[in-house]
Amino acid sequence: MAQTGESLAIVKGKLCFFVAFDTGGEVDKATLSNVFKVQAGPEYNKPVEVTFGAVTGLIVSEETNKICGVLSQADVFAMGVGIIRLEFDIPEGMTVQDIILAMHVNGVFVDGLDLNSYVSRKIGEVREQLRGYVRVKAYFAPTRKYSMLKLDKYTPPLDPAGLKAQYGEEITRFLSGESSPRRLHGKEIADKLSHDISYYDEDLFLVSYEAAFVKGCDDYFNELRLYLELAQALAFLYHVYDWRIDAEISQAFKAIKDYQSMSLIGQLFGQSSRRLEKALLKVSEIKLDILDNLEDLMNPLKLTSDWYYQGAYDHLIRILKVKEYENVVTQKIDALEDLYSTAQELSYSKTLLIAEVVVILLIAFEVIAFLPH
Repeated sequence: MAQTGESLAIVKGKLCFFVAFDTGGEVDKATLSNVFKVQAGPEYNKPVEVTFGAVTGLIVSEETNKICGVLSQADVFAMGVGIIRLEFDIPEGMTVQDIILAMHVNGVFVDGLDLNSYVSRKIGEVREQLRGYVRVKAYFAPTRKYSMLKLDKYTPPLDPAGLKAQYGEEITRFLSGESSPRRLHGKEIADKLSHDISYYDEDLFLVSYEAAFVKGCDDYFNELRLYLELAQALAFLYHVYDWRIDAEISQAFKAIKDYQSMSLIGQLFGQSSRRLEKALLKVSEIKLDILDNLEDLMNPLKLTSDWYYQGAYDHLIRILKVKEYENVVTQKIDALEDLYSTAQELSYSKTLLIAEVVVILLIAFEVIAFLPH
């Protein structure tokens, strides 16, 4: 085992950040290609890659401050999610512990700005370019940041088994997204180190909910990265849908309360039923998008015929809890549809009662009219 305080030294590697954000709604691939002046294939599952260029980065930890090169890009999906992707060339001499500390003390800077400020600026630029092509009143404000550490050369030069045995705790700390000095439980370490989706024995592609740790995988790294980004985009899109559905549920409840407080005349000619129908229509559009596009994107068999990528993508979907987020959204859609059905039944029953009263009154009027004076 590595000695206490000893950290894996990086000779050559990359520190990557993927920050998912709401672009405002679905935009077809042809439009995305035209807006960003980038040639892109027709595949719905693949993003349009927008390159912002090479900029200067700075990684600051307790004892090491290193300037490095950064490739800044955005991957924009037709489904309505974008990912700002930043790839830092790790300066030689930094350790994995330096990287962990820098990430947790806001010690990562890009183009003179801290990481969060730079990402916010780029998100604003992408949204501005798409503003004329989406119908959005408000964006989902939160973002989702995911980290990846890819090592090409390091010391000591251990194979995957050696890395897990000697630096398993340090790798687990990176995968867990924490820098606290707490002692890690053996089961926690074993669990994190078990999520390996690499193909060759000499490679390592460990994936957790918070981060990924990669050794090698050069021949197929880009493919795995695309599948990882797609899983992130899907998980984030369900967050966006959840937020939008909550807003429509609030409107639906308000419409029902207004309806209940109205007079019979108001219930017949008021706008509450119309507001409820509009809320249901918007949520039905989300449901249709899930059935038409997202269900296909979550099915590995429909994305690729390669058995290895099918298995890797299935693991990514499971680890990033995409299906759990989908279940939350579909349950809320079902709840709103039940709410609408209940409101419609109440409305129909009251309308029927009014119609019955009117018929009775008309019959009574007819009877009275024919009675002898």
